[in-house]
Amino acid sequence: MKVKDIMDTSPDIIRTSDTFERLVKILNEVKYHVVFVVDKEDKLVGIVTEGDIIKVLVPKYAAVDESLISVMDVNYFERKCKESKNLTINEIMSKVAFMVNEDDPIIKAAALMVINKIQSVPVVRGAKVVGIVPRLILLKHVTKVLTRTLNRYIDYDYVSNNVLLNKIKLFLCSPP
Repeated sequence: MKVKDIMDTSPDIIRTSDTFERLVKILNEVKYHVVFVVDKEDKLVGIVTEGDIIKVLVPKYAAVDESLISVMDVNYFERKCKESKNLTINEIMSKVAFMVNEDDPIIKAAALMVINKIQSVPVVRGAKVVGIVPRLILLKHVTKVLTRTLNRYIDYDYVSNNVLLNKIKLFLCSPP
């Protein structure tokens, strides 16, 4: 099967010119913990994850020396939220490193997730986002495939058992 056969065709999207404040407002509606970033031509140029949002609010020096966190005042986080509201998405986003084409095989999306330890993959047609394949959809597909396979075995056994039962009935009921 191809990616387009299982993808969600309504990924969450935001523009590079939108602000951090707008991003935060739409977070309650985000389905897969990732928002794809598009430019004015609707071409995929980046992603914003929950981690990217938190990075905006934590000072860069905290990554260098954790002990500096203890000297921050109690209201630092709230103050940083307010200060960051006008940042553009372009300043916050990560560049897109991985994507799949809608006609790629499903295994490519699965492999990208496993190898790169990511939760979802954007699906593109050309450079435009047309969908998303998150792990949840892949797992649902696995379940569907295994259920179909199991049902075939069950149906086969049922048919085989009925044939066997009919032969036994014929043997038992036939005159000597």
